[in-house]
Amino acid sequence: MLSYRVSKYIFSVGRFNSYDTVLVHSGFITDLLPHCAPSSAISFNPGSREIFLQPRFLWHLLRLMRKHSRQAASLGAYVRSVRAKAVIAYDNIPDLYDWASALPMPLIVVQHGMRQLEPLETTIGQTSNVVFLSWGKLQIDEFSSGFTARYPNSSHHRKPEQIIPIGSLRDSMYRQVRNEVNRDLNQLCLVSQFKGLDGHGLTLPRERQVNLDTTAEFTHRYAVERNMKVLIALYSDTPQALQAEQNWFNEKFEGTCVFNQPSEDFATYRATDESIVSLGVHTSVLWEVFGRGGRMLACNFTGDGVFKFPIPGPWYLENGSYEDFATRLDALRAFSDAEYSNTCGDLPTYLISYDPTRPTTQAISDTVSSFVNDTR
Repeated sequence: MLSYRVSKYIFSVGRFNSYDTVLVHSGFITDLLPHCAPSSAISFNPGSREIFLQPRFLWHLLRLMRKHSRQAASLGAYVRSVRAKAVIAYDNIPDLYDWASALPMPLIVVQHGMRQLEPLETTIGQTSNVVFLSWGKLQIDEFSSGFTARYPNSSHHRKPEQIIPIGSLRDSMYRQVRNEVNRDLNQLCLVSQFKGLDGHGLTLPRERQVNLDTTAEFTHRYAVERNMKVLIALYSDTPQALQAEQNWFNEKFEGTCVFNQPSEDFATYRATDESIVSLGVHTSVLWEVFGRGGRMLACNFTGDGVFKFPIPGPWYLENGSYEDFATRLDALRAFSDAEYSNTCGDLPTYLISYDPTRPTTQAISDTVSSFVNDTR
């Protein structure tokens, strides 16, 4: 297909190749394309300014635009033009559930991180044309209880027609390659959520800044009092941002903390596995630590629902003082592995489903294949 640019638009002319699957582009996160194999797949961005000067595409585009948004119509027209039998995307695209209504088949939506929920229950009558591949059974209970994800999650005030728990893709990829880990009983891992500085502090809502500051300060005090090491699992992936992040933590910890190497594959996961307890403000990484049976402490010093861990227990601290924080960490460190496992029970797999005989990568591939082969 030949393409040429006119002003802000790209015009493409020629015949469409056929593909089994269309992947809706959703930014710089773990690529779903390799996990669609053995089905053939192609990525498409409905928000692009590309216009296909091809009769089949234009006919479907104009027809669908009578009832749908331009992006939804563009996706629907493209899927029909390449004769795809499956469409897949992450759930971080705000209007994704609405786009699904323009498709001739249900849209496969993969959970890419923890879903922050609205504080009040919502009655959602109509289901969307979506099959949701969730992290765990928790999401089934959330939807059935009327809790909806906050915007910009694609399920905001929407619900899928089917939910299939498959686990976290990135976590599953790590589990398949990780070796035996030597856990340091005298090391804490603080999972960073650094977003940058503006000269007055973190460029984040006040509640998150308070949580980040308090967690870092309490962790430093605890480590000094117990003579423990603190490993910071860094967040940034560019040299300039990484240096700013390290400078911020060095100031908070008075130069006593150490850092992992974020450029290495699964660096954060390895850092958490190598430490006796991982802690931080509520993040997807801590969900995954808990799902692997690791000890973790999710901190919520402002009581904001955004930072609430969905499963109560010794692994979650809300509105606590330093003494509460220290007592909780002491208790987590004192558990034997068997005691901690008994305390958790089946909650880790409720939060993050994982089947070593059918890891998440395979579950995604199987789901796509069931659409392509019409066996679902």
